[in-house]
Amino acid sequence: MKSHLTDSEFQHHVSFDSQLFPFKFYQTYVQNGIPDVLFHWHPEMEINFVRKGRARYHIDYDFFESQAGDIILIRPNAMHSIHPIEQDEHLVDTFQFHLDLIGNAARDYISISYLQPLQNNNSKFITRIRKTDPGYQDLADCLNQIFQLTQEPGRHFELLLKAKLTEFLYLVYFHKLVKRKNTDDLYRKNEKIRDIIDHIQEHYAEDLTIESLAERMGYSKTHFMTVFKQHTGSTATEFIIQIRLQKASHELVQSMKPILEIATEVGFNNLSNFNRQFKLYYQMTPSQYRKTFRNSSKHQ
Repeated sequence: MKSHLTDSEFQHHVSFDSQLFPFKFYQTYVQNGIPDVLFHWHPEMEINFVRKGRARYHIDYDFFESQAGDIILIRPNAMHSIHPIEQDEHLVDTFQFHLDLIGNAARDYISISYLQPLQNNNSKFITRIRKTDPGYQDLADCLNQIFQLTQEPGRHFELLLKAKLTEFLYLVYFHKLVKRKNTDDLYRKNEKIRDIIDHIQEHYAEDLTIESLAERMGYSKTHFMTVFKQHTGSTATEFIIQIRLQKASHELVQSMKPILEIATEVGFNNLSNFNRQFKLYYQMTPSQYRKTFRNSSKHQ
């Protein structure tokens, strides 16, 4: 399976086949706890359709465990993560597209009333639509038509795809699945959290303390820990460890550096702690991970 997101920063850049028609369809299969999609955001709208299994989603302040059949809506620039649940499998179809594709860049009534509020963070989706929710079948039927168009594009399919995406967004509004965001305070907290995430990403190998992160955000230590957990679904300490482990997992597969060297490079000053945290996160030792995924990558 090809990677669809960059790992260089938490503002992920989606690679489109055409910048003039920016959309991407892909399928993600979670097995044995991999992949674990950490907290990130992107300027594109994202629609997930869960084919089977379950995973733990965190979108802005919403937490839930997905179920087969769920339609999951992620507004542009929404902070979100998707985590495996134990060793459960999770298969999801994803469609990402920039709202410019259906007219956000235009300065007309449609753009100002429906698209720009989503793009500019003034409105947000009801994130999870289940089979029992009003409008579910309308949305599922339209979404499956969108998926089919991307997988079996015919002549002039772009026209029909644009129409179907507009229809999908119409159904989202029609069934009252969009709501206004009501506080500037939430926006300010989101911006501060993004700054903290960028800072962690840039300095993950250094000695990052909760006190220094709280000071950077302008909060007390206790308030910082509460706000960070509310936004990301994990503590700051857990998040830093996850980042370090993901960086380490990449090095284990892509290089032949000694494990001690990799552990030190990503910020662990104790090899036994690194091994313990790695096994806890990936359910295997670093050497087992290297052997398993280095061998599999050679056959791709």
